This record gives sequence, C-alpha cells and structure tokens, in this order.
Amino acid sequence: MTETASPQPPKDVLFYVLNSDTAEAREAFVCKLINTIYKKQRKSVVRFGSTDEVNRFDRQLWAWKPTAFLPHAIEQQYPAPIQLFSEKPNPNKLDKDVLINLHPEFPEFFGEYQRTIEVLDQSAYLLQMGRERWKAYRKSGIEPTIHKIGFD
Repeated sequence: MTETASPQPPKDVLFYVLNSDTAEAREAFVCKLINTIYKKQRKSVVRFGSTDEVNRFDRQLWAWKPTAFLPHAIEQQYPAPIQLFSEKPNPNKLDKDVLINLHPEFPEFFGEYQRTIEVLDQSAYLLQMGRERWKAYRKSGIEPTIHKIGFD
C-alpha cells in the first residue's frame, strides 16, 4: 500500500483596502488583524518597509489593548508567534503560516507562506505600490481576494 502525501491547502492572497489615509488607522487595523490571527492559533510574520516602522509598530503592539497581550519579537530576537521584520524574514527559522506584507515592494518569497495579507490605505503611494503588487501576484498565477474596509 502506497502512502500519498496529503495535499497542501491552496495558498491565498488577501488585500484589505481601508477607507482612511493615516498610518495610525492602518496600524490599528493591523493590530486587530494580528489579534484575530493569534486567537486562531496561527503564526504571523509582519514585514515592514523600514526598521523605524518595525520599532513604531512594536510600541503599538505593546500599547494596543491592555487586556490583549500579543506575544511578538523583532527579527527573531526570541521565539514568538508574531515576528516583525524590515526585510525578508529568514525562512529556515520561521513557521510559514501567515505573511502580512506592509513593505511597499512585492514579497518574492510569498509562496513559502500559506496566506499572504496586504493592507492598503488611501494614501497615493500605498495604493500605487499595492496595484503593482496586485499585478505581480496575478502574474505569478494567484488571483488575490479584496476586502474593502470602511466603505459604504
């Protein structure tokens, strides 16, 4: 009797487009999103465009809700279910579950993750870079799903 490997669940890409144009609103949404992912016992890697953004978001996670501790680390300083990075995460040392890409560039390594999430607001730069990433996902054979948040 030959054993067959169980099929991998399909990888998916989600775009959340917010009806706001502030970094604070975007970061608050990402905190809520990470909390939801954590409650589902999934692990997440959050990729930012700079070290300054990582450090600011680290402070945001600590202050987000006094009753909701979100265990996280920066650049794998210690094991945690939420990892924050400013560049490409080291794929050999991470659970490849959920990638939240807040970096303006396309994550060429997204295929290593079961789910990739992009969060855009209404700022012109983020929308333009998001459109470019959308095209890159489609070119790689993935049809992203879009969720509009705060639109009537």
